[in-house]
Order: sequence, then C-alpha cells, then structure tokens
Amino acid sequence: MHPFSLSSTEDPANAIAAHARDSQLAFIAGGTDLLGLMKDRATFPDRLLDINRLPGMAHIESRPDGALRIGALARMSDVAADPQVRQRFPVIAEGLLFAASGQLRNMASMGGNIMQRTRCAYFRDDDDAPCNKRRPGSGCSALHGINRNHAIFGWSEACVATHPSDVAVARARRSDCRDRSTGKAGRAGLTLPQGARSPVLRVRAGIGSGCRCDQWQADQFGAAGDGRRGAQALAAQCG
Repeated sequence: MHPFSLSSTEDPANAIAAHARDSQLAFIAGGTDLLGLMKDRATFPDRLLDINRLPGMAHIESRPDGALRIGALARMSDVAADPQVRQRFPVIAEGLLFAASGQLRNMASMGGNIMQRTRCAYFRDDDDAPCNKRRPGSGCSALHGINRNHAIFGWSEACVATHPSDVAVARARRSDCRDRSTGKAGRAGLTLPQGARSPVLRVRAGIGSGCRCDQWQADQFGAAGDGRRGAQALAAQCG
C-alpha cells in the first residue's frame, strides 16, 4: 500500500482550498473505490482529506416540484431505503440495490459511486498492459482484448470501458435535469457541477453506462464528439 497521511475537515471552503493548493491530496468519504485504486496502484495520493463531516451533504430531499435532491455524502443504502425514493423513484432504489454488497452500500457515498473509476481489468491491474487511463497515449488493451462487458456503442479508439455505476444509468433515464453551472434544461437525469467534465454514455449488451473521459482522452479525441456517437451525455451530481 502506498503510504499516505489522513486529515479531516468540516468546512467545504477549506476542503476546496486544500485541494486547489495540493495536487497530491484526494478527498475520501466511504473509500470503497479510492482504497481499492490505491491497492491496485492505479492512483498514488500522498494525502487524504476526510470529508464525511461536511455539513448538509448527506441529505435526501424530495422537493415540492417533484424533483429529488441527493447529497454527495448520502450513503447508498440510506438512499435505497428512503421511502420517498422507493415510492417515487423506484428505478433509483433498484439501481442501488444492484450495486455491490450490503456492507459496501453502507459505506459508499452517492457522489463516490457516480464518480468512481472504471472497473476495466486493464485499468485496475498493474501488469503494464497498455491503458490510456493509466498511461495516456499507451493504447487500449481492451479494444481487442478482454472486453466482454465493455461498450458496444459510444466507444472510441482511446477507450471501450463502461462506467461501473448502476444508479448512474438509472438516473440517466430521467428527463428533468437542469445544469447547475448554466441553468439550462437538459435531458440527462444528473446535474453537472461547475467545472466537471460530463461522462459519455456508452452502451454494452443489456445495459447503458456512462464513462468519464480522462483529460487526455477528452483533449485527444474530443469528449463532445464521443458523446454524439454515444447518443446521450450524462453529468455527475456532487451534492
């Protein structure tokens, strides 16, 4: 395991400022994805900042206009069990229950689930196989390798991996999204925080899935163009 230091904060402004100052700092909530990435040697943060105590970030709010607002730090199991979610948005509850085990859902945050990295074996395994997400420009081993569960539509020569979140797919089916950064109505079911890159919808056999473009992939191949081929852009909610 890569050595790291751990600190915590209760102030959102301090968390944002700390990340802006330190490129080797990573936020940690449930840690169900980040710690796995560190064990797989796919990421090497020197410092972790625990954000679990940020105020107002774990709420589940059913709004008068019919919308549902879920905080980034809400636990997956809490959202899946919420009576309003189960009654009014059963596809979200079912999507969450498809994910992982009960123990992991008790720990995993909604923001972390949507923003998690791909589960492609070539990305997760530290075996020096070409992977543009690990080593930009090296190629995509899954393109002609082990790709049974990868994208059949919406892929590019840079990457054929799909997003691992079941609930992201469920929420993409909603049609009442509004982009927070622009105020414009959209057709995806997730709202996009300012400065975030929208993931690209990719479809594999039996399921639609979104995949966040790494900056290299977005620059080299064009996230917008890839999104048009994939049909529908998704966006990730952060709170």
